[in-house]
Amino acid sequence: MLLVIVAGLVVLTAVTWAAGGLKAQPNGPVAAKPGSIVGQGLFDVQIMDARAGQMKINTFDTPANLLVVRMRVTNLGDKSFGISSFMSGVSAEPQHGKYVAPDWIRSQGYAGSAVVSTIHPRLPVVVQLVWVLGNSAAPRTATVALRTWEYGQSFTTDEYYWSVTKQSPVKAEVAVPVRLGATS
Repeated sequence: MLLVIVAGLVVLTAVTWAAGGLKAQPNGPVAAKPGSIVGQGLFDVQIMDARAGQMKINTFDTPANLLVVRMRVTNLGDKSFGISSFMSGVSAEPQHGKYVAPDWIRSQGYAGSAVVSTIHPRLPVVVQLVWVLGNSAAPRTATVALRTWEYGQSFTTDEYYWSVTKQSPVKAEVAVPVRLGATS
């Protein structure tokens, strides 16, 4: 009887191994390439490019040392969300494990040449996120962390909604080359 049990465990282990069950499973965020589409849950995001330099984003701004990352964002939900809501799920990662939120005032969305503040369902918007570099040198490569949006029920009501927090897992990290010396 013991021999049958041992033989069964050996066969089960061999089948599990052959099916890939004993391989190390990836953990942590996916390393995505610029231009690829990352599904955050609520949004599909495609990092397009990055630039850094002394720039002024809005007409009345004074020039500042900025890092600007452009991305195409598509809302997969059935409700509209503000650019500021989307920004809650995106951060720069200057060092591994250290995250910096984008500047809420300078970041904005574009539909064609018009500035927009809302991402409507299934209508792609180009979102330009801005980080103020201050006196720091601009990086040659910017790593953008995209957090996972989760759909769940409210703790206190029967309402279901999309949410993301600073504790949400990072879905993907995208390292994008930075064009240095930009002026706009």
